[in-house]
Amino acid sequence: MEYDTIKLLNLEDVNIDLTKSHVDKVNGKLVCTIVLINDTKYCENCGSININVKDYYIKKITHSISTNQPCILNYKARRFRCKDCGKTFLEHNPFCQKDEKLSLYTVIKILEKLRSHTATFTSVAKDLNVSIQTVVNVFDNYINGSRLPFDEVICIDEIYTNKLTSKKYSCVVMNFKTKQVIDIYPSRLKYDLEDNFMRIPLAERKRVKYVIMDMWETYKQVCLGVFPNAIIAVDSFHVIKHLNLAIDMIRLKVMRKYDKGHSKLENAEMYYYMLKKFHYFFNKNFDDIPDLLKVHKVNSTWDKYEIRKYLLSIDPDLAYAYNLKQEYQEFNFTANHETCDKELNKLINDFRSSHLKEFQEFGKLLYHWRTEIKNSFIRVNVRIKDKKGNYIIIKKRLSNGPMEGCNSRIKCLIKNANGYKNFDRFRKRVFFSINKNTPIKSNSKNK
Repeated sequence: MEYDTIKLLNLEDVNIDLTKSHVDKVNGKLVCTIVLINDTKYCENCGSININVKDYYIKKITHSISTNQPCILNYKARRFRCKDCGKTFLEHNPFCQKDEKLSLYTVIKILEKLRSHTATFTSVAKDLNVSIQTVVNVFDNYINGSRLPFDEVICIDEIYTNKLTSKKYSCVVMNFKTKQVIDIYPSRLKYDLEDNFMRIPLAERKRVKYVIMDMWETYKQVCLGVFPNAIIAVDSFHVIKHLNLAIDMIRLKVMRKYDKGHSKLENAEMYYYMLKKFHYFFNKNFDDIPDLLKVHKVNSTWDKYEIRKYLLSIDPDLAYAYNLKQEYQEFNFTANHETCDKELNKLINDFRSSHLKEFQEFGKLLYHWRTEIKNSFIRVNVRIKDKKGNYIIIKKRLSNGPMEGCNSRIKCLIKNANGYKNFDRFRKRVFFSINKNTPIKSNSKNK
């Protein structure tokens, strides 16, 4: 066997006897017969140096070196006999752990690939020419599913996992500062959450100072009960989401007045066409909209200021709703926790006294969650890396932004795998893919 072959097999660190080792191709598989240079000097039982080679024990080891073809190591391990104590023993095996038939290199490769939230057990098995069950077994045996400790600021949100549990939604808890998943619970129902949280030591629950959530009343009730020192903050994204829904309903109500039932949008009345074509003007940041846009119905290009002016001229309710929405968005971007009371109260009154039913409902929502919305303007110290790789401390507003990114990756995990049947395995998969420092444990079979 040549050294180039050793490099191909990723076995440079192994003390292989090149004169006694060789590679063959059998039935589409690489079969590598490996013999190590003898460096065993003494008996592992009594320490005697009076030992000799009794015979060879051949161990077949799966060794995934490429995506092209499977590879098998036929490892000819020396079996020694001690002339003093009579014990027999095998030489040190550098390829795999005791009682396993999968090389350590293959185990590492499997786990490396499973770090990606886009990978599946099936795709990894195909890449490494091993069975799906082999990949699953490696994951189950080597990955720890222990939850992380609760910290000063936590985010709580739900994820749809109907196929995984008897409940429709699972609850995800994340560390706001480190963006790591603390734990996942199979239910977001009140009594289930209380039961899970109350199992956490009181000293750890007292550590939680802020809880960030959406406007789900159950979360609020549970967190106020189990985290005695916590302040509840509502994520501003969810407030804006409700506001966008309200103004969209107002836009649709106006648009339907001009619906003549045309099958093609270009044939519809101009008002209907504009409200349908440029619906995003009512819920998207105006600065993010391109400056020039094509209006196909009149075969011309308008700038976004012209389009906005036209849209708001269609109906006074639209102009009123748009302007009030802009007021709230400006407040959301610029308000300060210590000084926002007066402005927030004014906005609540403006929405509640609106002549539009949709805005009245939104005003009630703001009133009910007023304290939690105000708390969302609190800023906490977060340690991050700058462009040079140095750690700096910045003030960051409380939000569920990190959770939204996490949930996107979890949804990708579920979708790519076409669902998981085992919730514990799914939970560990989330930990391993999102929490990059998830420890790899020793295989319990080899302890």
